[in-house]
Amino acid sequence: MKRKVVLIALLLLFLLFFEPFYFLILKQLYPLRFTSSIKKHSKEINVDPYLICAIIKSESNFNQFAVSKKGAVGLMQLSPLTAKWVAHKLKLDYSEEKLYDPDYNILIGTWYIKYLIDYYKNDTRLAVAAYNAGMTNVNKWLYQKDRSTFEVDEIPFKETNHFVRRVFKSYEIYKKLYQDEFENGNY
Repeated sequence: MKRKVVLIALLLLFLLFFEPFYFLILKQLYPLRFTSSIKKHSKEINVDPYLICAIIKSESNFNQFAVSKKGAVGLMQLSPLTAKWVAHKLKLDYSEEKLYDPDYNILIGTWYIKYLIDYYKNDTRLAVAAYNAGMTNVNKWLYQKDRSTFEVDEIPFKETNHFVRRVFKSYEIYKKLYQDEFENGNY
């Protein structure tokens, strides 16, 4: 019992004196870049900017030149086919090279996640799963379960299961670390 009290006291002292360093380390692990584009497009499209940050963190760790094994490109790891479809919907010029442009990529990715959120009737968990696995797979899972939603641990694709968990963990961290960055959630 005495040992437990000492450990708790040491932990409290650590937090008291080293809290600024703790946040500096966390901000290194959870960077925030391209804030003007995130602010602009999340406000225009009405998507939580912390969700956009979490998707970018989970997809590319804010590397605008990231390319996945499956050919997804840029910050929000958009497949060229999906990006071309969204660009057409938004009446934008499209080229795969534009997906490396942070502002263009964030615009396309933000519009697409909003489309998925609306499609799944504001069920952000389903929207994030579909962002990773595709709508066809998510719709198939819902049909097989004969339900309108499912829990994260019910997602049959391991990669998508981990992706959804990562996004929502990152979401909570971004909200705490950068709570004033997006005008207290007024986007």
